[in-house]
Amino acid sequence: MFFSLAAPLAAQQLSDLEPERPVAMEDARPVSYRAFSGSADWTYNARKESRDDYGPGFSLLYGALRGLEVGGRVRYVTSPGSNANRGVSSGDIQLHALYGVTTETAALPAVAVRMGVEFPTGLDSKGTDLHVGLLATHSFDPVRLHVNALWMHLGDTRSNERKDRWEGIAGLDWTVGRAGRTDTLLVADADLRSNPLEGGKAILSLEGGVRQRIGAQTILFFGAGTSLFGETDRVKVRLRTGISYMY
Repeated sequence: MFFSLAAPLAAQQLSDLEPERPVAMEDARPVSYRAFSGSADWTYNARKESRDDYGPGFSLLYGALRGLEVGGRVRYVTSPGSNANRGVSSGDIQLHALYGVTTETAALPAVAVRMGVEFPTGLDSKGTDLHVGLLATHSFDPVRLHVNALWMHLGDTRSNERKDRWEGIAGLDWTVGRAGRTDTLLVADADLRSNPLEGGKAILSLEGGVRQRIGAQTILFFGAGTSLFGETDRVKVRLRTGISYMY
């Protein structure tokens, strides 16, 4: 009886996806009621024209109510001035709430709404930003499909920056390994978002990665990606590695 209950719980922990752990997409399932999830990572961006940047990211999630997740995250990067022009903050604190509107059925996907606020606590930051997202997830065992539609409204911008920005993400995850084992999850997505600068071309990125369980509550993750077009100093290769602990 114990093992029959433990396996589904372990699978759920492995596939609870949050942004940048290790790719951009998120699933439409809030973390379990009264559960905590803490993560830390290191990200390196190799850019064209040798304008590389790197730094750590941290996040904390909590199941505040059944179907309601609250959390916060922060990321630090080198070259904060140039990254601010790309729409990448360094030290801004983001708080969010993720509410599961519907649970998944055989015919219909799970749907969730995400609301967030980003405060200008970092370097070269200006106004307070609003984030709104609609997430959907549908399973085709052992594969799950994910679609994220995101919108951001900036509280303060420079004269050449977009005040309203959008992002669309489509991706999937699937478990691999021996039958009945769920210790390894592969993830991949395509991320299309508006250029932070007025008149700039949309930015398309492709990413892939793996989440590997190393203990009952601990997950290592690794990811890599590239931006195909949209920026003159685009990311040629993005590498990310980190760890998540759930309790």
